Amino acid sequence: MPTQLLNDDGTASMATMIMCSHHAFRRDVACFAKALASFDAPRAEALREEWTKFRAALHGHHTVEDTAIFPDLRGKDPSLAGALDELEAQHKAIDPLLVRGDELFGNIIVHVYAARDVVKSLAQLLDEHLELEERTVIPHLRGAKEFLAPITDDMLAIYAEGFAWSAAGISDDVLAKVFAMLPPALAQRIPAAREAFAERSRRVWGYAHAGASLTSVPTA
Repeated sequence: MPTQLLNDDGTASMATMIMCSHHAFRRDVACFAKALASFDAPRAEALREEWTKFRAALHGHHTVEDTAIFPDLRGKDPSLAGALDELEAQHKAIDPLLVRGDELFGNIIVHVYAARDVVKSLAQLLDEHLELEERTVIPHLRGAKEFLAPITDDMLAIYAEGFAWSAAGISDDVLAKVFAMLPPALAQRIPAAREAFAERSRRVWGYAHAGASLTSVPTA
């Protein structure tokens, strides 16, 4: 079920940022499924590179949850233990699909049919996982409205690329409130990073992402 990105009072929070990533994961899985359904061999290398980026983003997202967000929530609210246990088990169930995807996208021209099956399975598991997380964890993050500034230029570049990725397909109203939470040194890098991401999307998928979603589920 789609979850509203903004809080009930119309403000953005760390919950909003996390759900923008959820939106991007759902968006990208759908893009992989579409690309593999009508596979275009000249884009094979671009697809392989995009899978590598997607896989790193998803695994990194889960690692932060397992090592920081979930332990913090366990300490603050023991009643969440059951849900957090299930979410961590889902992380472990998703990992083998990512490893298998690495193998298949490494030679996607040969393994396109098997890759379709992996992406289909991943979409099902990921949808179940994100729905549970948004129902149980996200409400506890609505009050967190401070984004710690990255320190180095390298980190600023990494964060700018990440925000450009998670912003594609999101409503401008939501993005304005998210970007207002960022330190100026990071916010000023976002427009160029978004242009670069749109160009990357055209190279991989043949189009830049459209949509103006207000929820964690893509509208287009």
